[in-house]
Amino acid sequence: MTQILQSYGVRETTDLAGTADSIVEEIRIMGYSVMRGVLSDSDLGLIREKIDQVYERQVSEIGGLPRLAEINDVNLVRLLLAYDDLFLTIATNAQVLEVVEKLLGDYFILGQQNAIINPPDVGNYQSSWHRDLSYQHFVCTRPLAISALFCIDDFSLETGGTHVLTCSHKFEPFPSEQFVKKYEHCVSAQAGCVLIFDAMLFHRADANTSKSTRRALNHLYTLPFLKQQISIPQALQGRFREDPFLRKFLGYDSEPGMNVTDWRSAKIERTRKLSRE
Repeated sequence: MTQILQSYGVRETTDLAGTADSIVEEIRIMGYSVMRGVLSDSDLGLIREKIDQVYERQVSEIGGLPRLAEINDVNLVRLLLAYDDLFLTIATNAQVLEVVEKLLGDYFILGQQNAIINPPDVGNYQSSWHRDLSYQHFVCTRPLAISALFCIDDFSLETGGTHVLTCSHKFEPFPSEQFVKKYEHCVSAQAGCVLIFDAMLFHRADANTSKSTRRALNHLYTLPFLKQQISIPQALQGRFREDPFLRKFLGYDSEPGMNVTDWRSAKIERTRKLSRE
C-alpha cells in the first residue's frame, strides 16, 4: 500500500500533468533529468555512422587533426545539421522540444549542435568541469538555455558518461574540490536516452575505459538574445527560411542587422508577414 504524502504549513504545491512536467520539475530543482527511449536502435546505428562521416569531412576541411588539436577540437563535430538533414530532425525532436518550451517559453532558438566522440583511452577536453554557458558566474530564477545531450552510445562509469553536480545551476561559483569529490554523480543512461539539463549546471565527461567508442549529440537551446556559436542562417545559406517554425528556431529572425537599414528592412518584412497571417 502506497503511503499518502503528508505535509503541514504548505500552501503551494506543484501539480504534474504528464511525463514532460515531471522532467521539467527535476530540471528546475536538480538541474537535470533523463528522458528514456527517445531514439530507436535503428536510428542509433545510422546516427553513429553519420557522426563519424561528418567528422571525417570536417577534419579534411580544416586541414587535418593537428589544426584541430591547436584549439582542443579533436573528436568534436560542429553543427552537423549543416551537413545532413538527419541532424535537423534530431534537433527538432518533439519530446525534447516540449520540455524546452515549458522551460524557456514559446520563443527559443537552437544555439549550437555538437557531437562528442569519446574513443577508449583517449584524452577528452570535455572531461574538465564546465557550464554550457561558459565563463558565466551568475544565476537566474529562470533558465537562459537548456542542453539536450542525446546518448548515441551507452553512458556509464566505464564508457566515460557525463558527471553532474546536482543543483549547481543555482549557485554562482564553482564548488570546492572537497564538495566536488563528495557529490559528483555519473549519470547512467542507455543509448537512445536524452540527458536534459540547465545549461548552467556544472558537468563533465569522463575517461572511456571500455573497448567501445562513446558518442553523444548535444544541443543548446537558448533564448533568442543569446548569440549562436556558429551562425546557422549563414551556414544554411537560406535553407528552411520559408518554414515558419524553422525560420524562428534556426535563428533567421534573431540575426543582428548588418546596419540600420538592414535591421529595419528585416523588421518591416516580419511585420508585414505577421499581418498577412
